[in-house]
Parts: sequence; structure tokens; C-alpha cells
Amino acid sequence: MANDLITLNEQYPGLTVSVKLEDLLSAGRKLTAEILDYIAATRDSAPAAQAPEEDLLTTEETCQKLGVSVTTLWRLAQSGILTPIKVGVQNRYRPADLKELIEKKGGTL
Repeated sequence: MANDLITLNEQYPGLTVSVKLEDLLSAGRKLTAEILDYIAATRDSAPAAQAPEEDLLTTEETCQKLGVSVTTLWRLAQSGILTPIKVGVQNRYRPADLKELIEKKGGTL
């Protein structure tokens, strides 16, 4: 049915269709029931909760670990070399990203 509606829309742009209110309500209820059934079925097979991710580093902590200034850290972020994570208005950095960057440059953390 969905493909039929899409085909109609492509073949006749601007087509106006009249639908009885009771038919629209019935379709809405059927769709809602299908969605709820799907959620109930997938809830049981949902993956287990993951372990909490490692703590994110502040800008100051990141600068200290990398041995760079705030300006250099900003340049690294602007150039896409190091991607910050926004937490509110503040930037945070993943320790794994720092480790990867340092290893690419031939150093160790």
C-alpha cells in the first residue's frame, strides 16, 4: 500500500485525496498497534546495557596530556585532527582519541 501511495504521488503531484474520518482513525489505530507490537517484540531482544564510557577530558586536561596550548588544541579541533565532544557549551575530549593522535605522531601516552 505504501508503494502505491508513493507511486501515485510521483505520477500525480498535487493530487488531492478525500478520506473519511473513521477510515483515517482506523488506519492510525492500526499503525499504532503495529508500532507497539514491534516495540514489545524488540524490547526482549535489545542488547544489554553497555558499560559506562571512559571519562571525558576537559580542555585543560587535554592540553596538559598533549603538552600544547589552548590555541593549539583549538587549531587541532578546527582542522579535524582532534574532534571535541560538546557538553553544554564546553568541549570535552576522549582519551582514546588522544592516544590515537599521539601514536600517529610516533609517541606514547
